Amino acid sequence: MKLILVRHGETKANVDKLYSGWTDFPLTDRGKEQVKNLLEILSRENIDVIYSSPLSRTLVTAEIISKHIGKKFYVNEKLKEMNFGIFEGKTYKEISKTYHLEWEKWISDNIKYRIPNGESLIDMYNRVTQFIDELKDKDGTFLLVTHAGVIRIAITYLLNLNIDEMWHFKILPGGLVEILYENDFGVLTKLV
Repeated sequence: MKLILVRHGETKANVDKLYSGWTDFPLTDRGKEQVKNLLEILSRENIDVIYSSPLSRTLVTAEIISKHIGKKFYVNEKLKEMNFGIFEGKTYKEISKTYHLEWEKWISDNIKYRIPNGESLIDMYNRVTQFIDELKDKDGTFLLVTHAGVIRIAITYLLNLNIDEMWHFKILPGGLVEILYENDFGVLTKLV
């Protein structure tokens, strides 16, 4: 299996440094350009299936790619970013001031702590890896249009790294990661 992971383009939340897991923020004009910059790379790939997160920033990204390469895309809930619950739509300064106790708990254990009205990183990890498990032993090239957190999880999972090592990977808006996974072994083959 070849897995190509594309992060949506820049959003207003990215510009304003807001936590925006399940909250919808539209792509900026720059974000749309970032996606268009990937089209040449993607047009050289023989993509079998495209999947997208259901959030508008990924749907717009998937639509641009889908039209360019002439493939329909399918929406899957498991490809959503982490649900940041009460942190959604706020900067880290606002969160640390308004939700000081919850922020401290999350900072001290950002893997297991479930943010109120949201989820924990392990919750997200389980849903993302469940989706990847459905693909990883299939032949073909799969394109996932998704979010930085989902891409980090896919990298750590398929490269057999620990979940806490996901923070070593910075996935910029409009970024692309390619992983070749064969015989239970993953290799990172492209990082754009």
